[in-house]
Amino acid sequence: MSDSHVSPLIAALGEAIGIPALRADAQGCCRLLFDGDRAVELRCAPAQGRWVLSCALRGQRLDTAGMQVLMQGNHMGAGFGGGWSGVDAQGLAVVHLPLPLPEASANAMLSAIELLLNHVERWERRLLEAVPAASGSRMAEWAQRI
Repeated sequence: MSDSHVSPLIAALGEAIGIPALRADAQGCCRLLFDGDRAVELRCAPAQGRWVLSCALRGQRLDTAGMQVLMQGNHMGAGFGGGWSGVDAQGLAVVHLPLPLPEASANAMLSAIELLLNHVERWERRLLEAVPAASGSRMAEWAQRI
């Protein structure tokens, strides 16, 4: 998808959300800020035949247990509605959601953004509730309760 296709889609998205001057930057990335600190990145990946929407999860860096829970969610894309997760350069979890180029429209992009934000909120809660991996002492405490 060339810039001639990216710009009209981003402009149409901007019109739909009340930001008529919305544009992609020189690298073809458009960032939208929600709730004051939740950045959603929209990037066209023509070689992959899709747009990639990304959003970092709020919170602390992932420990081993959190990383395991996050990676289990990646299994077959089941935990992310067909998307996937990763870890950014700062060690924060990031959720990515693809939008196929043939389906790309302002309405489809809005729906994908909403779905991405829902996944991000759900995974923030899930990681906060993640049970740390059983250590030797915890296993001993558990075994003594039997």
